[in-house]
Amino acid sequence: MINKKTLKSILTFTENQHAAPSFFAIYILTWLVWHNQLLVDLINAQGDFFTKVSTSLTSFEENQYLVVLLLTCIIFLGRLMFNYISFKSRELLNSADDDFANARDDQKFAKNSDVANIMTVLTKTKQQLVESKAKEKKATSEKNDAIRNLLKLQHELDEARADIEMFNKVKAS
Repeated sequence: MINKKTLKSILTFTENQHAAPSFFAIYILTWLVWHNQLLVDLINAQGDFFTKVSTSLTSFEENQYLVVLLLTCIIFLGRLMFNYISFKSRELLNSADDDFANARDDQKFAKNSDVANIMTVLTKTKQQLVESKAKEKKATSEKNDAIRNLLKLQHELDEARADIEMFNKVKAS
C-alpha cells in the first residue's frame, strides 16, 4: 500500500495539472496524428487551396475512422481512470484523517487518568502559589518593620549626637 506522504504528493501533482481536453479535441488530435500524411501533402502540394486539399485527401486510401475512434476511446478512458484513481486516493486520504481523529477521540474518552493527573498537579501548584504569596507578603511586612526600626534607631542616634554636640558646646563655653 502507498504511504500517506507519497499519496499526498501524487494528489498535489495531479491537482495542479491543467484540465484535460474533451473527447472531441482528443479525437481531432488523434486523427491528425494518425493521418499526418494528410498535413504533409497539404503543405507540399502545388496549386491553389482546393488542389492542395484534393491532393492531400487522395494521399491515403482509407480514412480508418474506426481505428482513430478506438484510439481516442482508449486515451479518453485512460484519462477517466486516472481521474477516478485520484478521486479514490483523495477519498482514502480524507477517511484516513477521519479515522485518526476518531481514534484520538476514543482514546480521550476511554481513559481520563491523564486529565485527572494534570488536574491534581494543577491543584497542588495552585496551593503552592497561595502559600508562596503568603510567605512573600510576610517577608515584605518583616522587611518593612526592619526598615522602620532602623530608621527609628537612626533618628534616635541623630538626636543623641545633636544633644552631645550641644552639651559639648555648652561645656566649652
